Amino acid sequence: MQLCLLEQECLRVVFGSRNVEHRCMYSLVLVRRSDKAQCIFEAHQDEGMLVVDIPVSAIAARESRWDVRLRIESAQVEVHNALLSGASVPRNEDRHFFCAQVARHGVSCYLTESAGSLALFVAESERHARMVAAENARELYPRYLEQLPLIEDLVFFESFLGKAYAGNPRYIYEALLKKRPDLRCVWSYDGDQTIPGDPILVNRRSPDYYRYLAQARFRVNNVIFSVHGKKAETLYIQTWHGTPLKKIAFDVERPQVDSRENFYKESGAWSVLLSANVYSTDIFRRAFRYRGAILETGYPLTDPLLDPELNRIRRVEALGLPANKRFVLYAPTWRDNKPIGDWQYALDLQLELDVVSQGLPTDHVLLIKAHHLVSESLDPRSLPYNVIDLSHIDDISQLCVVADVLITDYSSVFFDFAVTGRPILFYCYDLALYAEDLRGFYLDVHKELPGPIVESTERLVALLNNLQGVTETYSEKYRAFQQRFCSLNDGQVSGRVIDTLFGGSRGGD
Repeated sequence: MQLCLLEQECLRVVFGSRNVEHRCMYSLVLVRRSDKAQCIFEAHQDEGMLVVDIPVSAIAARESRWDVRLRIESAQVEVHNALLSGASVPRNEDRHFFCAQVARHGVSCYLTESAGSLALFVAESERHARMVAAENARELYPRYLEQLPLIEDLVFFESFLGKAYAGNPRYIYEALLKKRPDLRCVWSYDGDQTIPGDPILVNRRSPDYYRYLAQARFRVNNVIFSVHGKKAETLYIQTWHGTPLKKIAFDVERPQVDSRENFYKESGAWSVLLSANVYSTDIFRRAFRYRGAILETGYPLTDPLLDPELNRIRRVEALGLPANKRFVLYAPTWRDNKPIGDWQYALDLQLELDVVSQGLPTDHVLLIKAHHLVSESLDPRSLPYNVIDLSHIDDISQLCVVADVLITDYSSVFFDFAVTGRPILFYCYDLALYAEDLRGFYLDVHKELPGPIVESTERLVALLNNLQGVTETYSEKYRAFQQRFCSLNDGQVSGRVIDTLFGGSRGGD
């Protein structure tokens, strides 16, 4: 197969004679990944070759990826492997083996990883160039692992798929700045928050991401990197991001989106997995099918919740929140059955904000923090005066610091917040659906949670006006919950992790 760009801004695809049955008529079918829309182009035979001309303008209305199918019209059969296989494509080191510029767009061709079939990628020129460079570097990642030298003093950090400076990786990093200032750090981060310590910043889709990831002596993540594999000498610290209430990984019987095998491949490279308690350790081994080392230290992300030097008033000011208020933090999890993209989910806010606003005590403000996998946002102009959306804040621990009460559903955040002893309410409007059809739970939610479960906004507002009663009713259950799940979270977790895995202080405090 050969590709070229014609002067009339058409991409010409030519198939050799061995692929062509001369008595048949062919069409080339392009199927757009995002919405399955199709573009069909007639093929013609020329000196025994099959030729298809694709006007780039027809596929460049917006950024898109197109899967290529060759249709045999007489038989109404579409072929995507045999005739478009890698054996017939002139491969070099780059994944995108053909690239061209057409007006303001870049167009390129590559072979898909799963089917070995042809795909087209079209995007605005600058973005196209960035994406192609990153995907070509990803293709070279195994070679980077083999050929690039290990950098002994380099630590590579990533949190929540590169979208946040948050969670366990953040607090390990901040402790590392104090205890091991001799180490150099890289953060995979595409947000706008300033990260202290002047680390090297890389975008998850950049070539530098793959080079630094291959060479780092240490790597720290709380979800999954974009590529599998590491050098034998690399210490991969998987921190995870919460004590699980909802079932995870291979414990989910009917996953809406099945990423379990991907996590299983990744877990094979983990050197050590952090756990906050014995309960989590048992679940992680089974759910991740993980047989490696587990370090029960507690979770570093709980350290700021017990920091005696943290000034709450300054934290409120830093968040731009009104002074002299009590804050109710609403932090629901994502819903597996509401996907709107790759690792992106709808907000699906089922809280009646006007009802909450009218029913809150006059000195209370509701703060909303959507899950990091939720890509939709609220219009601040539509929110009541005492409701503030803080979903743009990377790190929920910084919001838990100022929260006087937490409202959640099935999110693991309540296990972390419980170290504060402050009230926790569970707004579970879809409890039966979540328990039976989406995930299911490890705990008996009606017997073991440290706060009441409600399924209506009105009932939730009633509890917010009787928090003293909630505290008294659940005090014994709350203490038992803390003892079982939070005993290792003592405000010193990050330091213990550094001492155990990075060798303690060298030139730091």
